[in-house]
Amino acid sequence: MIGTGGIAKGDDRTTSPSVDAKKTTAAKISPDADEAATPDAEPAEEEKAKTLSIGSLAPSLDIEHWFGDSPSPMSEFEPGKVYVVEFWATWCGPCLHSMPHLAELQSKYEDQGVRVVSVSNEDLETVTSFLERPVSPKILGLPEPKKEADEDATEPDEDESTEEEAERITFGELTSAYSLTTDPDKSVDEDYMKAAAQNGIPTAFIVGKDGHVEWIGHPMSMDEPLEAVVNDEWDRGPAKEKFERKQKVDLALREILMAYRTEHFETTLRLLQEHDDLFQGTGYEAALKSIWFPTALATQQNEIALKLIEEKIESNPDDVVTINRWAWEVYEAIESGWDNSDKILMTTTNALESALASEENESNDALWPAYDTVAHLKALAKDKDSAIEWQRRAIETAPDDDQVKLKAYLRELTGETSDADGDLKPADEDNED
Repeated sequence: MIGTGGIAKGDDRTTSPSVDAKKTTAAKISPDADEAATPDAEPAEEEKAKTLSIGSLAPSLDIEHWFGDSPSPMSEFEPGKVYVVEFWATWCGPCLHSMPHLAELQSKYEDQGVRVVSVSNEDLETVTSFLERPVSPKILGLPEPKKEADEDATEPDEDESTEEEAERITFGELTSAYSLTTDPDKSVDEDYMKAAAQNGIPTAFIVGKDGHVEWIGHPMSMDEPLEAVVNDEWDRGPAKEKFERKQKVDLALREILMAYRTEHFETTLRLLQEHDDLFQGTGYEAALKSIWFPTALATQQNEIALKLIEEKIESNPDDVVTINRWAWEVYEAIESGWDNSDKILMTTTNALESALASEENESNDALWPAYDTVAHLKALAKDKDSAIEWQRRAIETAPDDDQVKLKAYLRELTGETSDADGDLKPADEDNED
């Protein structure tokens, strides 16, 4: 028996938060973090009733607009037949690239009682206009025509040009093999996509011969499950288990990202800890590391932060640019008032100094931003002499445009002032007669 669950692809991807080339402002904890981002303990009864998964009875299709002459519109699933209910949009590139495959599958299984129904939620005019557009060769898997003719090339024969233009088909012609529809009131989208917690399109639902959902995923990945469902060889159990685990992962990921992006770091930390086991082996672990670290800094979690710092050092011990980025995050977190952070400060400073002392980085003057970071870290450790030394080194190697801010920090360290040219002089010289 075949039983592989599908994973829907879409636009909701895990991305690490953006980081400036040099420094990222340390996160600050919101006082109402837990209250604002904590989901309700129990969903409403109406919400429970709309949950859709593999094994659920497929809702009827209350679709407003059907395109093409045949087959005729439908709403109920006929017993003994298999249906593919796919969700798409005119603006969705992957949806358009899936169209030739959907047409191919419809033709392949037409005599075996399979019907493909594609549902958009756009207005009638938008879809009607779209269907008149020519399909690009790329979507059909054909090479793109040359944009500019060679100067020495002869003019194309008029009959050849006419023949090429005639071969270009429209999206209406491409999708005429199956049922293309749109449902502007989004009722079908609510019954399927929202109920199954699917956020990305294209997404396909295979409805089996008994009217239950057999598989949910990307239409380009449904060949194997569709064939198994048609031939009565599909094992719904493993597919359901895999899909529902993916649903839990997606829901947990959305909750974490929402809490993190709204700077509710206490809630972010709680969710990361609650769902740590859930993400193992999913491919999201590396991406979540970029959330764990600033969250640990913002919530002043010494043990977690130190462990992550040690992992970062081990993975890139000589990468000054990478170390400098997270070292500045550490600096800002400690500078904002982090108690008992001496070990974290020392580990971070040692890591950056060690990387700068490596053979490949020792004489690289382009690393002046890291010199500036070391100076700030040394100042936090109350090692003023070393801080001044590193800051002078940063000034000596930095471009002229960047020296103003660097000199300002050096004056802060030394208590010196500057003359009209920006050169430093002792503060007491300003008081001389």
